[in-house]
Amino acid sequence: MTIKSNKTVSILMLLAGALLVGFSAGRWQAPLAAWIGPVFILRYARDHKDWRGYLIIFATYILAFIIGFMAIWLGAGWPLPLIVILPVFYGFLWSLPYLADRLLSPRLRGFSGTFVYSLAVTTLEFVNIHTNPIGVWGSTGFTQYGNLPIMQLASVTGMIGITFLMGWFASVVNWVWENKSHGTEIIRGLVIFGTVVSAVFLFGFLRLNLTPLSETGRTVRVAGIIAESQTSWEERAQASGLDNESYDQTTARELLESHWNVYFDKTVREAQAGAKVVVWPEVSGLAFGMYETSFVARAQEVARQNGIYLVVPLFTVYPNTERLSENKLLLIDPTGTIVFEHVKYGGNIMEGTLPGDGKLQAVDTPFGVFSGVICWDMDYPAVIQQTGLNGTGLLLVPSNDWFEIDPLHSHMAVFRAIENGTSIVRQVDNGLSIAVDPYGRILAQTDFFGTTDHTIVAQVPTKHVNTIYTLFGRYFEWLCLAGFLYVVIRAWIAPRQTN
Repeated sequence: MTIKSNKTVSILMLLAGALLVGFSAGRWQAPLAAWIGPVFILRYARDHKDWRGYLIIFATYILAFIIGFMAIWLGAGWPLPLIVILPVFYGFLWSLPYLADRLLSPRLRGFSGTFVYSLAVTTLEFVNIHTNPIGVWGSTGFTQYGNLPIMQLASVTGMIGITFLMGWFASVVNWVWENKSHGTEIIRGLVIFGTVVSAVFLFGFLRLNLTPLSETGRTVRVAGIIAESQTSWEERAQASGLDNESYDQTTARELLESHWNVYFDKTVREAQAGAKVVVWPEVSGLAFGMYETSFVARAQEVARQNGIYLVVPLFTVYPNTERLSENKLLLIDPTGTIVFEHVKYGGNIMEGTLPGDGKLQAVDTPFGVFSGVICWDMDYPAVIQQTGLNGTGLLLVPSNDWFEIDPLHSHMAVFRAIENGTSIVRQVDNGLSIAVDPYGRILAQTDFFGTTDHTIVAQVPTKHVNTIYTLFGRYFEWLCLAGFLYVVIRAWIAPRQTN
């Protein structure tokens, strides 16, 4: 029997759910709120099963996405029509699991009905992961950053396993509410759910505590530096009358060389202090096409003279031509050799740069296997999964963010480390620079907007950790998709239950 809530209480619960969801996603991070919000919204959905009820939930999720993401989209400078469309589009998508629950759960008996909403949510994220051109932004699992035990589930199921667990929680709470007179059945269901949740937390606890930092293998001293931010460079360039359309070549050369000098000087200082790997942030290796060769040659010489691995994000523009700018990462070894070159894959649609092929390169070093990507690339699990397959122990990630996605974007990257068993150093201009081990434990971090010293230095483990996620691929996503299809078929052929 469905117990309907008082109308005023029901509306208040729906509003509370929208606020909790909105303030636990995107710009904001409140892990507990992300669990509770869907409970309230699902309660409203089950008490209001007409189409008007669904449309109100649709509007609720538009509000939630405005709260969570509007500042991010505005900060990115995206076109206004797109900013208007996005909350409506995502509000529609994220309201669909409630519609699925409304249509299917009444046809399923007992505890099995709790899987409708949870499987619908994971199926939605499955589609989002595989089709979204801007990556996995908006995924529910990101809300649990900081809860290290539950984050370890990503090493088994990928991040979508966390999404399933959170969706299942919302369904179970509502199932208990609706069936609270059925004591024995409720106890049985709670035992099932409680056993699974306990197993997840126990696994996470053991995984973290059976692999202390002292036992994560060989380490290498890594320094991430920001010598001059992109904002400072742009201000100097603008003050000198320099842009990509018309410029004085002598002025351009002087500005670029002064920018390069501060980076090379700081690189040498960190190398002399003991760093074996030095990482620059995205776009810091700025060059016009005709100056690229001389800049790269100088970077090779600095790496050779100081015996370091130098990670240079080379951003080359070609003024007065239709040639696309190139956003690349160069890894230069201690002999001065470029051991691999990676072209940025993620976000090219928005940035208008030369698109990469999404194929990661890796190199064996005396410290372990190194690989590298650039910023937005980290938002594509299928791309980063290659680090698990090629045994990468240290993933180097030059990045450039903006205020509204700080520290969210770096926190998102930590889930890739856990999924694929690799340490990550993400050096960020205009954001949170962070170094983590393969379990997501923070080794060093500094926020661009919270300090004047933008350097991070850490002894980073370089031993690759095999994970179930790596060994068996993203199987859990497909299991959830198959499970949802099974639920749809089963509900379709089952007689509708009377309440």
